[in-house]
Amino acid sequence: MKSPAPLEVYLNHAVCLLPLQIRRDVRAELHANLHQSMLDARLKDLDEVDAWAIALRDSGSPWWLALNLARVYTLGLGLRVLFVGLALGGAAYAVRAEVHAAPTAQEARP
Repeated sequence: MKSPAPLEVYLNHAVCLLPLQIRRDVRAELHANLHQSMLDARLKDLDEVDAWAIALRDSGSPWWLALNLARVYTLGLGLRVLFVGLALGGAAYAVRAEVHAAPTAQEARP
């Protein structure tokens, strides 16, 4: 059975800030959680359309979810980039200091 259009829109918005490599896996997990919420709503004698609407409403804003997912999945990447940048900057500073500390040809003459 095909997922309802509001669900597809919700899922697309929720994963839009994630790196492409993990977007599909996170989307599938989020879809499974929403499907379970829909099934829980069906136990209250709701039809499927209304149950999906309840599941999406209870999940909150897809934009808020997108920001939180991005924070979880990209913070580690951001920290790694920062640390590599700091290491390369420190290495460049050390090399620059060595170049300026070496005596020039004129300074070596008596």
